[in-house]
Amino acid sequence: MANSQWTTIAANTGNPPDTSSNVSIVQTATGASGINGYVRHECLMWLDGTSKHVTPSFNWAINGNFSVMLNATLNDITADADNVDVDIEGSVDGTNYIKLYDLIAAWNAGGGSEDEVIGSGIYDFESYGVMPYMRIALTPGGDANCTAVANNIKINVFMHNNT
Repeated sequence: MANSQWTTIAANTGNPPDTSSNVSIVQTATGASGINGYVRHECLMWLDGTSKHVTPSFNWAINGNFSVMLNATLNDITADADNVDVDIEGSVDGTNYIKLYDLIAAWNAGGGSEDEVIGSGIYDFESYGVMPYMRIALTPGGDANCTAVANNIKINVFMHNNT
C-alpha cells in the first residue's frame, strides 16, 4: 500500500492523499508556542496484509535522539493489526537496508473490534548509530486491511534537538 511523503508542515501529500487528520502546528505572534511549535516530521501509512511496510527514507539530518509516535490521531484500523513490529532501518546506498533498532517489538495497534492504541518509542542516536539513509518499518502480525484513504496510520517523528 502507499505511503505519503515526509512533511514538516502538517499537510500530507501522497497517493492516496489525506489531509483530514492533520494536527495543526500552533504558533504565537512571537514564535512557537510550547511543544506545538517543535518541528515534527510526519507521514501517513496504510497497512495491508502482514508484509513489511516502510516509510520513505528520512529527508532530514539525524543528529540526535528522536521520538516516534504511531497513530497518535487514533485513526480507524479496519481489521485487527495484531502485534506490529516497529523497526528503525538504515542503509548506505538507499536500497539495501538493515535493522538498526527494534523500536517496538510488539505494538498492539488494535483495529477491528479492538480500540486503536497509540504506539511510541525513542531512538537513541549514540547507542544505535546513524546511516546516510534511514526509515521506519512496520510489520503487522495480522491483516490490518487499511486500504481506505481515511484508515491510515499517522507516523510522527520529533527530533529531541528540535531540528
